Amino acid sequence: MPTNTTANEPANTPGSNTNLFNSQARDLQFYTRVMIAVSLCGISFGLPFALYHLFWGSVVVTAILLPVVVLQLVALISLIRRGFNAFAAWTIATVQTGANIFFVIEVGMMASYWLYASGVANYYILDRRPALLINVVACLLAVTVAFDEPSYVVRYCAAFAMINIFLFAFAVQLEKKNDELDRMLTIDPLTRVGNRTAMDETLSRIKNLFDRYNTPATVLMIDLDNFKVINDTLGHSEGDKVLCRVADLVQGRLRPTDSLYRYGGEEFIVVAENTSLSQASFLAESIRQLIADHRGTHVETESKLTVSIGVAQLRKDEGTNSMVDRADKALYKAKSMGRNWVCFDGEQETPPNSSRSGAEMSQAAG
Repeated sequence: MPTNTTANEPANTPGSNTNLFNSQARDLQFYTRVMIAVSLCGISFGLPFALYHLFWGSVVVTAILLPVVVLQLVALISLIRRGFNAFAAWTIATVQTGANIFFVIEVGMMASYWLYASGVANYYILDRRPALLINVVACLLAVTVAFDEPSYVVRYCAAFAMINIFLFAFAVQLEKKNDELDRMLTIDPLTRVGNRTAMDETLSRIKNLFDRYNTPATVLMIDLDNFKVINDTLGHSEGDKVLCRVADLVQGRLRPTDSLYRYGGEEFIVVAENTSLSQASFLAESIRQLIADHRGTHVETESKLTVSIGVAQLRKDEGTNSMVDRADKALYKAKSMGRNWVCFDGEQETPPNSSRSGAEMSQAAG
């Protein structure tokens, strides 16, 4: 289950670039906690069993259990330090299942119930297909090596198959529901671009990249000019269609590393990752020109539609909220200058290798 949490988003959508706006990161936090609980259970049960068998002279059992406990402890440390990772997942799954197969071989059919427990746990720490494969292999080894009575083999295989069919089907449905919930939480229902929640997650991620690797990031705040005229003239339903068309136009212009979010009303924000201010200026101007040249269904009315854009780049010792505020101020400047402009954050920010302001660049290009 942990590796199937990414939705199948179409190309050029924010979800395809950010794993459904980091829904996978949220899911992996959950699975990390589950795996920590599973590994703690394995350690807390395995260590007393190892000491018990050592005390009663079962050296072989102890020799198997102690390495299992050690490997569980290593996986636990890996989970705590690194979070969810493939090494910890496969270590826990294979070690626990292998130990249980050994118990079935040593003790016989009476120990077979341990395979049910590890079989269920495997679906929480691995993808459903590897979990099913490990469980099938464990079942075949148990019935061929440890079981002598044919009737018990049939009953055990039937019960084990029923449990795995249920778990596999449940895992599929759970993944679909998780994807649906993530869409409800992170996608604007009208324009189908990201919402404020998704934007905040992306901003948090680019802030971490900036702090760790000094990776530049820029935001473009886009506001539709004269949108009230369209609503008043055509009605709100047609205004909604215009919003969707604008979102599609902007989305089609973005690069794979960019993502688009609806900020509120007729405002959108583009988060341009690994993008300097000068690069963002060309992106913003191309978006402004694209909307200005567009002629929609209602040509006479929509021909008046333009956008104003404010641009700001993330700075050192600055939070992402401050960056968005500066982009908002730049947008307000673009509005005050007559709309259909691209502006930067006042006198504090100008594109490299340019002596002209963002407003001047936009005017020259337009």
